Amino acid sequence: MPAETQSNILEVQDLCMHFPVRGSGILSRARGVLKAVDGVSLTIAPGETLGLVGESGCGKSTLGRCIVRLHEPTAGSIRLLGMDITHRSAWSLRKLRRQVQMVFQDPADSLNPRMDVRRLVEEPLVVAGVRSRQEREARVMQLLDLVGLPAAAADKYPHEFSGGQRQRIGIARALVLDPRLLVLDEPVSALDVSVQSQVLNLLLDVQRELKLSYLFISHDLSVVRHVSDRVAVMYLGKIVESADADELYREPRHAYTRALVSAIPSTDPARRGQHAAPLPGEVPSPIDPPPGSAFGRRVNHPRYAETIGMDLSPREIAPGHLVAPDPCALEPADLAKLGIPLA
Repeated sequence: MPAETQSNILEVQDLCMHFPVRGSGILSRARGVLKAVDGVSLTIAPGETLGLVGESGCGKSTLGRCIVRLHEPTAGSIRLLGMDITHRSAWSLRKLRRQVQMVFQDPADSLNPRMDVRRLVEEPLVVAGVRSRQEREARVMQLLDLVGLPAAAADKYPHEFSGGQRQRIGIARALVLDPRLLVLDEPVSALDVSVQSQVLNLLLDVQRELKLSYLFISHDLSVVRHVSDRVAVMYLGKIVESADADELYREPRHAYTRALVSAIPSTDPARRGQHAAPLPGEVPSPIDPPPGSAFGRRVNHPRYAETIGMDLSPREIAPGHLVAPDPCALEPADLAKLGIPLA
């Protein structure tokens, strides 16, 4: 893991992304607010990979889109390379966008089918004002070679490639401006299992060669464990636990994290039948989140009422290991360490 004395590439503090929910009709008033991201704080150091995991709909992708400023955050702050980019205009963000790029989940949807690979990869250079055709051509060929595609691929169109090859094109496009941070939104979930490992190994090789930082978003904990230095667990718009990857998988503290880790498939016959039962209940709606512990409401925990109005922001329970001080989700020994009264 990168040394703590280094400045962070990314610092997110108390970030919120709330969407108004409107009724039918163009002029209808807002009926509520969908709290997709609700008070998230995280950091990423140079050369580090932070894995962000959670169920579908927990706000992972929305958080990633806020970081690259595809969404205008409702509240909180985003600092990239020490500069506050939270509410900058599109014009002032133009140069900063070179430092952070995004790789999307479905390569087929993220690539314009009417453009050949050469134009797809060089387009960010054109937008950034690199006018020399020779420079752009050389950069495109360099990137295609880096991601393992032949030079002849430059004259082909996205539909002529497999899913894994299209994702390599997306990675090349994201790298063309020499960013410092890549936001990877489920980059292998749309690929065959046999291809996933190839793309993951490519991402690791590229990271080592170019000294990049990654925010790796996924619902697959086994994939996240393979690529991440640290892991943050997200539940209903909030971070409930974060720690060094090995420690989090070895000793998860939050009940939701334990449920996710126990659900990871194992090829070990000795572990057959050892998976924990699925969590009961349903995830509360982000349109009307509970005033207390969302996890406690889901499992109908007897201590839910005392969490109403309680500050559940993650606290350090061990060096580098943060967890929400939720009496509905922690073991008694961990509650005692955090100073939470036992029932």
